[in-house]
Amino acid sequence: MNIRGTLAIIFGLMQIVIAALVLIFACCLCFNLFDIQGPLNGTTQSYYFHVLVLLFLGVFSTVSGLFLIYEWLESR
Repeated sequence: MNIRGTLAIIFGLMQIVIAALVLIFACCLCFNLFDIQGPLNGTTQSYYFHVLVLLFLGVFSTVSGLFLIYEWLESR
């Protein structure tokens, strides 16, 4: 396997893992799991904005990671 393919699969998997963690944090923030909204001291409207931004970044990172893995599969 060439170095480009190895890096593509490593970075693709890392992006998917980070995106999953971001999406889990967004769900925790939205549904106030583990009483996470209390220590952050924000308004309810700002939480919805932050959840929207986190969801966008999570989905974008997931798609990017999947494209990297797809590129690795095509190069094999």
